[in-house]
Parts: sequence; C-alpha cells; structure tokens
Amino acid sequence: MIRRLAGDRFILIAQHDHALLAGELASRYGNGRFARPDPWEPTVAAAAHHDAGWPLHDAAPTLNAAGLPTDVFETPLRTALRVWAEAAELASRHGDYAQLLVSLHVMGLSGYAATNPHTREELFDLNCFQQREIERQELLRRRLGLRTDLPLRLGLAVRRGDEAEEQLRRNHQVIQVVDRISLALCCSQMPFDVIEDVIPRPGAGPLCIRFARSGEASVRVDPWPFDCPQVHVSVPARSVPARPYERVEALHEVYNAADIERLEMLVHPGQ
Repeated sequence: MIRRLAGDRFILIAQHDHALLAGELASRYGNGRFARPDPWEPTVAAAAHHDAGWPLHDAAPTLNAAGLPTDVFETPLRTALRVWAEAAELASRHGDYAQLLVSLHVMGLSGYAATNPHTREELFDLNCFQQREIERQELLRRRLGLRTDLPLRLGLAVRRGDEAEEQLRRNHQVIQVVDRISLALCCSQMPFDVIEDVIPRPGAGPLCIRFARSGEASVRVDPWPFDCPQVHVSVPARSVPARPYERVEALHEVYNAADIERLEMLVHPGQ
C-alpha cells in the first residue's frame, strides 16, 4: 500500500495497481536510443505483475506504530517476504521468463532488505526466502535454456559478455526503471530520483536515468526511454482521513466505504 498525503486526506494506492501502471509504462518502453524489451510480452507482463502478491496485505491494510496506514516502505520484513514469495509464485501464470524476471525483482528487494538491521529470526527467514528463490531461478533457467554454471549476484551474472545474460539484465532493468517511475508518480515524495548503470541497448555503455517531480501528478524523465512524446497514465486509489487510527478495524471501515477514484498522471521528457 502506498500512503500519499493530500491535504487532510491520505490517498491509498494498492501496490498491485502501482505495478499495473508500471506495466503500462513498460509497454511503451523503447525508441531510437533504448531497445524495446525482448522478449516483449513476458517482460511487460513481469513489470505489470511484479507486485501481484500484495493483495495479501492491501486487501486488509495494517497500521504502523503511529496508527497510520502502513506505507510500503514501512512494511515489516516478514510481511514483505510473504508478499514477495506470492508475487514470484503467481508470475508462473505469465510463463517461465516472466516468472524469472519477477523472481529476480523480489530477490533484489531482499538484497536491499538484508542491509537493514534485523533480529536473528528475521535474518533466518530472509535467508530461507533467498534460498527458495535461488532454487526457483535455477529451475526456470534450466527450462529456458539459460546457463546455470555462471557466478551470480542476486540472480544476475557477475561477469559481462554472455548474450542471453545481458538480455536478461536489460529486461530486468526495464522493470526497475518503470517501477521507480511509477513509485515517483504515486508516492508523497519520490523514493528514488535516479537509476544507475542502465544498458539502453545491446553494445551500448551504461547510463543513468534521472527523475524529478514537475507537478503534483507529473514526473520528468531524462533521458527519455519511451516511444511517444509523453505518457498519460492513471491509477485507482481510495481517500481516507489523514489521522491516526486507534484500531485497524476503524481503518478498514473507512477504507472499504471509500469510493475508488482514478488519479490522472503524466510522464514527460526532461527538457
């Protein structure tokens, strides 16, 4: 769940809806400078469904320690592990390649999580999660004809040069780019303003893609990776009073009673 402050209201956006927005962006990815995702359909599907496990939480959102609706960046580790695993499992509906990309995405998230302080029990759970994803990825690699004898870091080849691995890395990066742009649109404050070491096309050197808010509902992106002059998107959301809630049931009552509205948003080039 994304909690966005708007005056005296919280705008609550489900994580899966944010991901579907990312999928829309992925479907427009590619131009003269940036290669179109290849394979296209599985990569777009992975971008759209990389957070498909989040209804496990967002269907009945929780409260943080301050009594506010829990934002995605406040999610307890054990909840995150549960929804990440569910997302990787559900991605099987979209084929082996899409499932591998989603598994790589959640493995990357677990790598970020590992840099934070945790209890011994949480670290054990995190290690178990990563081991299960390693096993999932090895099975998927075998089915897809990808190598299983290369040194990997968070599922991606450490050494550069293998064509299929570089293609996988580029498609993985497409998901990271559209995910971060979608978060930049949806969150109160942008959690990221850059993604580094993006390989725009085969044989090209890495570059940085930078984001900046140009309005309450618009984000500027430079360099521009999409196939159209600008991208209009929308996302469903619910509005609840911006206040602490003493009981989670009180939040559920106002959340379930709230009308679903669509927020119109714009992504445009940096100039």
